[in-house]
Order: sequence, then structure tokens, then C-alpha cells
Amino acid sequence: MSALTNRATRSLGAVVATTAAAVSLGMVTAAPAHASDLTLVIKNASGTVIAKAWYDDLTDNLCVKSFVDGQMASARIGPHSGSGSVVGVNHAGFGKPASCTGNMSIAEDRYYWMNLSYPGKASKDGNFYT
Repeated sequence: MSALTNRATRSLGAVVATTAAAVSLGMVTAAPAHASDLTLVIKNASGTVIAKAWYDDLTDNLCVKSFVDGQMASARIGPHSGSGSVVGVNHAGFGKPASCTGNMSIAEDRYYWMNLSYPGKASKDGNFYT
């Protein structure tokens, strides 16, 4: 092998190694998805939770539970952009399991608002990424 061919081969090898290292570094340092879960609670005067709502990002599920029989807790979510539908779910206690929407198949990494309301109490609001 001539010296010129040997030098060209080493240069090509260096370029490939540098490119591979840059691609590898880019994959390691890539920003993670913003997705997250969110839980909101409303408490009574003594500090006991009387209503709870949560969004589970893994299953794209919105759930709500009232811990007081006959008192309706309501949870709503919607996109901050204003374009898209608002989804809600209600629960009136009576010892029943939480009410959940089931998988809503929401697009990933979208910025959403969430609201939990309960009779006679100030609503709780939060923001999250799907």
C-alpha cells in the first residue's frame, strides 16, 4: 500500500470516528420528552382531601374522585393553544372507584391545562405536558 493511500485511509477513518462520536454525543445529550403526570387535590378546612384529580401520562388517562358522598368533583383538561377539545370527567363519591376517561390518545409533548372543581371550594388549576 502506498504512503498516499495509507494516509487517505487514516484520514477517512478519523472523519468516520469523529462523526460517530458526534452522533453518539447528540443521542446521549438529546433533550428528554416533557411528558409528565399531574395531580390536583382539594382539602376541607381540617386538611383532609375531599377531591382528587390526576392525569396519567403513560395511559393518557384523566381521573377524578370525590371522597364525600353526594358531592360532585369535576376534572377538565384542554390544550393551552385553545385548538382542540376539552375533556372532562365527574365523580360523586358513594365509595365508588374513581371515574376515568380511558386512553384519550393525546399527542405527545403538548402543553395542557387541568382544572379540578368541587362545590363550595376554590378550584385548583395546573399545567402539564402530555
